[in-house]
Amino acid sequence: MSIKVKDIASQCGVSIATVSRYLNKSGYVKKETRELIKNAIQEIKEQDENYQTSKNIAVIFPDLSNMFFTDVLKGLTEEAEKLNYNVFSFDSGENIEKEMKIIDTLQEFNICGLIITTTIKNRETTKLHVNKLSSLGVPVILIDRDLMFSDFDGVFSDNKKGSFDGVDTLIGAGHKNIAVITGPLEYETAQLRLEGYKEAHKINGLEINESYIHIGDYQIESGYKCTKDIIENNKDVSAIFSCNNMMTLGAINALNEMEIKIGQDISLLGFDDLEFFTYLGLNISVVSRQTSEMGKIAFEVLLKKITNEEPCPTQNITLKPSVEVRGSEKLINTNDK
Repeated sequence: MSIKVKDIASQCGVSIATVSRYLNKSGYVKKETRELIKNAIQEIKEQDENYQTSKNIAVIFPDLSNMFFTDVLKGLTEEAEKLNYNVFSFDSGENIEKEMKIIDTLQEFNICGLIITTTIKNRETTKLHVNKLSSLGVPVILIDRDLMFSDFDGVFSDNKKGSFDGVDTLIGAGHKNIAVITGPLEYETAQLRLEGYKEAHKINGLEINESYIHIGDYQIESGYKCTKDIIENNKDVSAIFSCNNMMTLGAINALNEMEIKIGQDISLLGFDDLEFFTYLGLNISVVSRQTSEMGKIAFEVLLKKITNEEPCPTQNITLKPSVEVRGSEKLINTNDK
């Protein structure tokens, strides 16, 4: 069985939050309190003949049908298996209520750590969410999306720079009228990618046309609908920047349906890759991230938290995306003059 945070707190006469800070190795805990908690844990272990050190890791991602998350999961699982850790994955479906239920369920699991991409959007409830995660009493590592008001470690991408580089590449190829399909702007990732789009325009001396900005939801259908709307209402648009791979897939479907040829009639650049783009010979240019590497690094950070008895500094690691132009003619603009 696993040690419950509330049992440690009760035995030590301290709050659950204090025990959580100690177990997560984040935030300040007085030296004498650390010793008290450490001794209490050891005493509980010695008294409980059924106690076993867990090697189970929980992973909560918002959309396991998205290859970005499955690639991250693959990377961290490969590293975990080398050290005989078990990885249990959960799909929250971009639904905060479902995510909260999964976290509640984990209270009864014998886990030693959690890796999560949270779906929380509401700033007012973020603190409650942080407290719920902390109450698990295990190290928590964030991936891709940061969580305000938390001291959790995290592995992230430079979303603004990746977006800037992608749009700047389109502008460098001669495009002046570039539409963008953003993610839901409640998410910081979507905000940063839109900021990168706007910054690329400003740096290159181009005006930002608000009618070119279309808000999606990171799902295929929104990419499809937004692309239809772009083509029908913005005849001068020569390129589309799609802010995630699922919406890029929807954009491809819409363009194919309208018999608009990518790379000839219009250019398309997506944020995040899909392997089958290349397999199908689509040559879709993308802002590419080190997805598998993100998973490996997340596990390494978690392992450090699990194995170090004393608190270690919070780590926030940010990886830089790169632009992959596939097919030299694919981003060349023949429409803008």
